[in-house]
Amino acid sequence: MKPYSPLEEWTESTDLSFGLYERDGVKYYQVNGQPIASSKESFCETELASMMARPFRPAKQPKILVVGLGIGNIVNAFAEALPQKKASFEILDINSKSFSWFKEHLALDPDTPEKCEFFSERVVDYVKPKSGIYNGIFIDPELWRSYGQDEELTSKPYINYFVNALKMGGLLGVVTERPDKIVVGRMERSGLEVNVERFPSVVGGKRQRTIWLAKKGHYQKSH
Repeated sequence: MKPYSPLEEWTESTDLSFGLYERDGVKYYQVNGQPIASSKESFCETELASMMARPFRPAKQPKILVVGLGIGNIVNAFAEALPQKKASFEILDINSKSFSWFKEHLALDPDTPEKCEFFSERVVDYVKPKSGIYNGIFIDPELWRSYGQDEELTSKPYINYFVNALKMGGLLGVVTERPDKIVVGRMERSGLEVNVERFPSVVGGKRQRTIWLAKKGHYQKSH
């Protein structure tokens, strides 16, 4: 087996180190020396992006927020599913080099970076002030924790921030390793209609991840 070839390496002022590597045509993303994502494990993100994009394909200017770039699978999948010229993708990422890495190594279409804006902030600071502006928001809570963040993206306050930032009928998409009935309950009480499914991370692979698709505005359960 060939060794990893380094493409990019960077250490933030917080001493959080990031690395982008390639082996046999597959790109790998590491945080503090630990692999957290690869370009070949894209099936869940592709499926979720397709489901999230479907209602907004007729829209002239769909707006999507992605929390955590990782290897860029989800952004590439959104760009393919929403090819409108005025589609826009905002990416929150702790790695301040993520935009240049995405543009240089990860974007599957050279036009995609032109539709992207990157921000290096905590979720609470960026999302809390927003109200009714996104068609879709994607989060990967486990990826965000791997960045050394103490923000629990599926806690009640954060779910409320995401719901408030969505337009009516907007979609919150989540990828996790396992389902969680407690989190489903929080989402439903926040006014989301939630669907949870299991998909392989690689087509035909044994390892499965959980896809959550939650729509704002259908109903709100009483506490």
